[in-house]
Amino acid sequence: EPFLPNLIEHRLMALTTIIMVALALGGAGRSDPQPVTEAEQACAIAKTSLARRRDVPESVIALCDVIPADEASSDYFVVALHSSRQCDGICSTNMGWFAVEKATAEVFEWDVADWKLGQPADRNR
Repeated sequence: EPFLPNLIEHRLMALTTIIMVALALGGAGRSDPQPVTEAEQACAIAKTSLARRRDVPESVIALCDVIPADEASSDYFVVALHSSRQCDGICSTNMGWFAVEKATAEVFEWDVADWKLGQPADRNR
């Protein structure tokens, strides 16, 4: 009969060890944010972010319009993402406007009405 309590104790100790190691290594794979220096990078980052938040394949996002820095912001790449949607008549393919911070690669919504930075994109989903 002492076998069962010992087995439970050993499993709890092993589980505790696994949890402690996982917590210790939790930040090991993270790296400092990398600056975004090219518009193509910003488009790829925004595309990945939107696809993840909407749970759609990236292939659904066909086009990225980059707004020139002198028309938007020197600290962000401002982009409009468009779908590959085909439709009869008049329709919009716009999936949203986003700003990718050049220093951190964080994705924000872009407020088109006021032409300014919005909230971090991941907050609203």
